[in-house]
Amino acid sequence: MTQQVNNPELSERQKDEIDEMALDRVRAMNSDEYLCQRIDQKVQAMEDHLKAYFHQRFSAHQNKSSDA
Repeated sequence: MTQQVNNPELSERQKDEIDEMALDRVRAMNSDEYLCQRIDQKVQAMEDHLKAYFHQRFSAHQNKSSDA
């Protein structure tokens, strides 16, 4: 289930920061509940197009992680 991001273009900085946050979330899923909660709080505070991009990147990182 890949969400398409059809809203305003994200800057490279935004993409990098959100991608890193998504990767941190995948890494922390089984080991750091506090970090997961903090990331989830940040995501909930994002605008919808940023939130959609986060979920897209989270899904991609999660799939890579399960393939390894």
